Amino acid sequence: ELALVGGVHLSHDVAFWSVFCQLGALSRAQSIRPFSTEADGILIGEGVGFVVLKREEDARRDGDRIYAVIKGVGISSDGRSASLMNPSSEGQLLALERALGEAGLEPQTVGMVEAHGTGTPVGDQVELETLQQFFGSGNGGERASLGSVKSMIGHAMPAAGMAGLIKSAL
Repeated sequence: ELALVGGVHLSHDVAFWSVFCQLGALSRAQSIRPFSTEADGILIGEGVGFVVLKREEDARRDGDRIYAVIKGVGISSDGRSASLMNPSSEGQLLALERALGEAGLEPQTVGMVEAHGTGTPVGDQVELETLQQFFGSGNGGERASLGSVKSMIGHAMPAAGMAGLIKSAL
């Protein structure tokens, strides 16, 4: 009837982060700038975030404060690509299609996109191209706002995903 769901990242193991350093993924400017022309990589972050999930009818019955209703979830791999640092939009498009399809929503009804937005030039560019392909150019109509919680807390792995969900709900 109730689930505690969370994302936790509390690891600053040198061996783990040395891989990101070898890949050239860490920001040399020591500043994360998702979707910026000055973006040069990720910043390391740690965090813990949890939410309580209940069926909507149970939450209403119990008089709980409802911050958001999750109508659809879409997952996919990043698709075939040359490397971790060189993603493909194929899988990203599939995840968007699945999420909106499950929710019964059309792309033009979306008002906010909480993006992955790592601050890596190639990754962010592919993500922007994916969003433009899926949602259109936005010319002549309303545009959804675009954000990335990583610009505030760094790349905290699963904790960043949970922070993005909490940010979106609030």
